[in-house]
Amino acid sequence: MKNYTCHFSMLVAIMLLIISCSSPEDITPDPVNDDREYIPLKELFKDHFPIGAAVTPNHMDSRTPHGRTLIEHFNSLVAENVMKPDALQRVKGTYTWTNADRIVQFAKENDMKVRGHTLTWHSQTPDWFFYDENGDLHTPEVAMKQLEEHITTVVSRYKGDVYAWDVVNEAMFDWDPNGQIIYREDSPWYKIMGPAYIDSAFVYARRADPDAKLFYNDYNSIFSWKRNKIYDLVKRLKDNNIPIDGVGLQGHWNVGVSEQDIRTTLDLFRDLGVEIQITELDLSVYLSSDEPGSEVYTDAFNLRQKIAYPMIMKILLDYSDIITGVTFWGIGDDVTWLDRPGRRHFPFLLDEQLKPKPAYLEVQKLIRR
Repeated sequence: MKNYTCHFSMLVAIMLLIISCSSPEDITPDPVNDDREYIPLKELFKDHFPIGAAVTPNHMDSRTPHGRTLIEHFNSLVAENVMKPDALQRVKGTYTWTNADRIVQFAKENDMKVRGHTLTWHSQTPDWFFYDENGDLHTPEVAMKQLEEHITTVVSRYKGDVYAWDVVNEAMFDWDPNGQIIYREDSPWYKIMGPAYIDSAFVYARRADPDAKLFYNDYNSIFSWKRNKIYDLVKRLKDNNIPIDGVGLQGHWNVGVSEQDIRTTLDLFRDLGVEIQITELDLSVYLSSDEPGSEVYTDAFNLRQKIAYPMIMKILLDYSDIITGVTFWGIGDDVTWLDRPGRRHFPFLLDEQLKPKPAYLEVQKLIRR
């Protein structure tokens, strides 16, 4: 979910696109005292795929701006943190359900789907999953027994309420253009038993809820050095009859993201016959990590998103036969994990006041012309 790599080959192309393609007749003028009505996101895409948001328990109140916005715009939720192993079972054998239950209950009350995130990850997982009282790695038998118990307990509790799970998160090595390093070998799970833990996690999840959709989830998944590894993993699982239903592509992208990279990735996974979900969509206004930061949503940022967001959503609409969900990693620009002091990213279609941005209206034009 973090440390995503900017696609530098698009730096020049995006600027050319802005100059050559953004004529006044192509781009909706920014509304000033504009009375036009916007269509809520969930209504806009209702014939194509669910629209989700990553949330915290504090958002689960319909009397608050965030709660009202969720009800208006979204028909799917995912817990940003409170369904991760360290939140549910920080102490071995002691489960803390309150926060996760709040999200599930809010979703049920408002006719929303719930994605579960995440069952197996090297991060945000307590050390006791991996190490004994002496600080040594567990044997494969002990580690797998503990993982099975955790997955079985969590998935069983939310059986029928959580329709899809990110069963394994970020297990593949990232920057490796020669493709020599396949898995994250620094993961304690991998150190204990190699890639077999991935297979086991999917088997445990299927046993706990045969009807839930099971996903492998990763970032930088549209780039060749990563997507091919993910493809090979999913193909291996399917060839060995390991239960996997889909791939979650974390959409932590920026406004310079390549249309071709996205389409190539979707074409590749289409061949595997699996579902695709965009699981963590946020679109940074910067072209690279080196671009000077700003705390103001400038005209340039606005124009970039008015071009990039419709491009992305048009692609997703073109592949809506295999895309079964699109989830933003947040609600609006007021809060995002991307922001740092002096460098805000303004990554969503809703602004700091949770109102539609100009880019939103450009996306709306794709469907309602």
